[in-house]
Amino acid sequence: MNMKVSIIVPCHNAIGKIERCLASLRAQDFASPYEVIFVDDCSDDGTYAYLEAEAARHANWRVFQTEANSGSPSRPRNLGTRVASGDYVFFLDCDDRILADTLSVHHAHAVANDCCVVRGYLIVDDGKQLIEMNRVVNFGEAEGKRERVELIISKQSTTVPSLIKRDLLLHGGIAWNEQLRMGEDTLFLIDVLTAAERIDYIEHATFIYNKAVTQVASSTRTYGARELGNHLAVWDAAERKLAWLGLSYVGIRFQVGLQTVLQALVRYYSGDIDPALFKRFSDFVSQHWHVVSAFRFNARLARLLELLHANDYSGFFEEAKPRLLVAGYDLKFIEKVVPLLSRRFQVRVDEWTGHNEHDVAASRDALDWAELIFCEWLLGNAVWYSRYKRNDQRLIVRAHRFELSRQFGHIVEDDNVDVYIAVSVLYVERLIETFRISRAKVRLLPNYVDATGYASMEAADRVYNLALIGSLPSRKGLMKALELLRSLVEVDPRYNLSVYGKSAMETTWVMRDPLEEAYFRRCEDYIQAHGLSGRVRFKGHVDVTRALAEVGFVLSVSDDERLPESFHIAPSDGFASGGQGLLLDWSGVEYIYPSDSVFPSLEAMRDHILRSADYATFQEGAKKGHEFVGREYSASLFLDRLDGILRDLL
Repeated sequence: MNMKVSIIVPCHNAIGKIERCLASLRAQDFASPYEVIFVDDCSDDGTYAYLEAEAARHANWRVFQTEANSGSPSRPRNLGTRVASGDYVFFLDCDDRILADTLSVHHAHAVANDCCVVRGYLIVDDGKQLIEMNRVVNFGEAEGKRERVELIISKQSTTVPSLIKRDLLLHGGIAWNEQLRMGEDTLFLIDVLTAAERIDYIEHATFIYNKAVTQVASSTRTYGARELGNHLAVWDAAERKLAWLGLSYVGIRFQVGLQTVLQALVRYYSGDIDPALFKRFSDFVSQHWHVVSAFRFNARLARLLELLHANDYSGFFEEAKPRLLVAGYDLKFIEKVVPLLSRRFQVRVDEWTGHNEHDVAASRDALDWAELIFCEWLLGNAVWYSRYKRNDQRLIVRAHRFELSRQFGHIVEDDNVDVYIAVSVLYVERLIETFRISRAKVRLLPNYVDATGYASMEAADRVYNLALIGSLPSRKGLMKALELLRSLVEVDPRYNLSVYGKSAMETTWVMRDPLEEAYFRRCEDYIQAHGLSGRVRFKGHVDVTRALAEVGFVLSVSDDERLPESFHIAPSDGFASGGQGLLLDWSGVEYIYPSDSVFPSLEAMRDHILRSADYATFQEGAKKGHEFVGREYSASLFLDRLDGILRDLL
């Protein structure tokens, strides 16, 4: 059968994103014979088998597969062209949708006007609305081929869907460049347009570009040496190819391409562009400076362009870092990673003096500068920034246990918060429940522990040293720690307990709370009544990275309640220092710490400690814990996770 059109659909790991494309292909109203050719680029998610099953239901659907994964849609598109039998071909990406009447409208126009190429406009689906783009006004008034090519290149993005005579590709030797990973569509379109005798544009929405899928995948995107090298090759080739028609790619399209690259370097730079490649970039821009100097960009991109023109390698990449503002009260945790964040972002800090107190002028100045705003704590800082941020800024709020019993989360401008971060699986749920936050806005980002920064000693007697880091308020379980100590001392008098942090008696708010005061009075009485005075040492604030060097077991004996510990970093401190972190079971702990460190009762915890009096047994558990913390909660992993969240918002 003589096929009139072949739709070619390249695919790779398309399960979950191709379904709407398939539905659109089933809905075609084209009455003439046509075929759909799927070419799988060696997916590893079952795409090929899935498409074979789908194609079995349609006599005009066929499925092919490349010999090996190529890493781009170019090779699948070339394979599709070779096996196609249609008079015309139409390339469609697997996450886009062709409109039901596209083939009938475009083919009828192509046949009636003997067109080599027919293009229309597109509709963009950004996940919220459908937007018409790439319309070309007064295309019919363009008298010659040069004018028509100029209109298409200057007014339309180089998206792949066009109705193209297959003979034009075969006889003209036109193929997709398989060496390129970016910009290959630009060169392909230019080759097609320059070879075509009759080019036309019609006022018809050709397909729906699914930008929402692209945005979801953006967390894995990078832009670096390979991508910039591809773009430089494309720009140079495009300039040469269009020169045959008396056109300049730089003059009619480069502003869009250059802006795209500068924005990609801000959002996704992978850090691998060397000075030599940067100079090539600078030289290309400088070569065309008589045109480029007239480009109008925002202040940020304009500054980058100046540094690029000056071949200022260091200045350019420092300025290209996204601007990250860290704001909030009590920033001791996040400030530790600011030096690491500064390798990837320009960082400023707006430290508040209280939960709802700050220097308003300083905050406004920081707000004017920022692109990304990271609020540590869901307190007054989050409320203020949610009220005054601009639409082009992104606001991230990191919440802990403390804020869930405060009112700030109820008055924050939720529509202006782009992402909320919780530190544990349980607190993702608690955050959503308490403040009725959309699940789509919440991300999980566990705390970090720099396991390389702790002092540790090889000392067999550390197995007798217990520690509690923070005993306030009463829910931290000081009494349980004392009961555990007593049960151990009854077996071996060498056991002792160090308590770090402020004691209850020197803390005003505790002494003003009758229930809290009574609890800690009972703890004092318990110590005296059971002869533990010499075995319980209240050591105040210390540097735990040094103080835990001789401690064997760091305890987490907090109460289990509706709002239990959100993460409790103290056991990680124990593992990082070469000891062990031991946890009394509380809700959500199973998602944070390994099961052999969590105990159902004080008796089970006591038995573990007694078994670990054998130093070799103790070391085995300590080593496993140290490896766990290094693998799951390293500072570098925290940074990568945070970086992914932040860059996904740019």
